[in-house]
Amino acid sequence: MTTTIAVACQGGGSHTAFTAGALKRILDDCPAEYDLVALSGTSGGGICALLAWAGLAADQPVTAVSNLTAFWRDIAAESYAEAVANDWSLASSRLMSEFGSVGISPYYNPTSDVGQRRLRETILDHCDVPGAFEADDAPALFLGAVDVEGGDFTVFTTDEARVAAKPETFRLVETAEQAADAALASAAVPTIFEAVEIDGRYYWDGLFSQNPPIRHFTSGVDVSAKPDEIWIVRVDPKAMDPDTRDVPPRSMLDITDRRTELSGNLSLEQEKHTIETVNRLLDGNPEYKEIQIREVTLQKNLDAYSKLDRDPEFLADLQARGYDRADEFWTA
Repeated sequence: MTTTIAVACQGGGSHTAFTAGALKRILDDCPAEYDLVALSGTSGGGICALLAWAGLAADQPVTAVSNLTAFWRDIAAESYAEAVANDWSLASSRLMSEFGSVGISPYYNPTSDVGQRRLRETILDHCDVPGAFEADDAPALFLGAVDVEGGDFTVFTTDEARVAAKPETFRLVETAEQAADAALASAAVPTIFEAVEIDGRYYWDGLFSQNPPIRHFTSGVDVSAKPDEIWIVRVDPKAMDPDTRDVPPRSMLDITDRRTELSGNLSLEQEKHTIETVNRLLDGNPEYKEIQIREVTLQKNLDAYSKLDRDPEFLADLQARGYDRADEFWTA
């Protein structure tokens, strides 16, 4: 008997390397009785979901794994100059957080535009897999972002039926270039990058509303198309755990980071609660089905500054942790 699964990938800067590791294990070693039918993600989690999806859509899971590895290698601070810049960035972030500083808008910071363009090019390099966007039986893909002007949560998807059913929420992705733009929009942190323009609308990082989206796995489709299980790769599991913090955050960076954690994770908890409530109230209703929710979590104490850390060893360690922990999905 086949169990259909949808995988939701949480974002969180460099911590999302953990998500990449978990996805690689799922693609490498998932038992044959599981069938991956959908992927979703926000911010860095959205980028990981897209790269995995592109390989799967082209029926090349090996390519999906190699592209995830290559993406994180390409954005790591490998050269001496990049390593120095990375260390300086982390040190200056700590100093500014403790002693205060005037922030610079990304619209007046030329390095922001350079970094954003480089990120888009790297995403496109690894999601442009021949045949992926022409496949008829590919898993569904959902990337979360926020419409800056309207304030609405927008989902970029490859699923035409959902776009037709709810065009106010879904935007169709049909090419690698559109997918790279959507992933960039999902990762556009307002204090770091300019809003991403797509068809005359401007988008920011989806971390502010859903991190990651999961309700779209079950809405707008027949009960037979809904997954049997939802697997969440979570890099901020302690965001909702009161025992992990003795005092409120005090530095400006910690305060901002905590606010972002709460905004995305509160929405995720609400969506989980909705699915779990439906599970309890089923009572034979043919319009619904019981859906199990499973999670793997980073389970490592990391500060807000490390979300900016591109040290190769740090990123490799997070990927290894994700790879090792992913088997909890099928051994739970």
